[in-house]
Amino acid sequence: MNSRLRTVIATLAFGLFLAPFTSEAQQPAKIPRVGFLGHKAPTPTVPSLPLQAFRQGLADLGYVEGRDIIIEARFS
Repeated sequence: MNSRLRTVIATLAFGLFLAPFTSEAQQPAKIPRVGFLGHKAPTPTVPSLPLQAFRQGLADLGYVEGRDIIIEARFS
C-alpha cells in the first residue's frame, strides 16, 4: 500500500511539473479575405445585385461573413 501511494504521488507530481510546458495558447486562425470588384457602386436605393449574389453563394456553401471569411468590395 505504501508503494502504491508513492507511485500515485510521484505520478501527480510529475504531471503537475509538466503541465505548464504542454499548455500553450493557440494562435488565432487567420480569416481569409476575398476581394470583390464591381463595375457600378451601389446606392442606398439600388444595391449591387452581383455582390448580393456573391454573398448568397458563399452563404449557401456554409461561409459566414465575419466568422469564416471577409469580403472586401470595391467598385470602379
